[in-house]
Amino acid sequence: MENISRIRDLVNLWPTRTEMAKDLMVICSALRVTAAQVHKWAESDSIPAKYHNAVLKAAQHRGFAITAEQIVILHDPERSVA
Repeated sequence: MENISRIRDLVNLWPTRTEMAKDLMVICSALRVTAAQVHKWAESDSIPAKYHNAVLKAAQHRGFAITAEQIVILHDPERSVA
């Protein structure tokens, strides 16, 4: 599993936020995602739930060891962030 403790860490697995946005739209053609949206996710430490499945699939497609459980934990307001 990747060493991810925040949404920003997850987003930063991609070379650029534009590439993450493109990957998400390839995985799910019904989604419209911009680099600005991805940037907001990193800044707010939250990804809207409707994108979770696409993020998981896009991460796995790139070979990132991200699990659904990890995405859930990252959104837990009671988790401890170092």
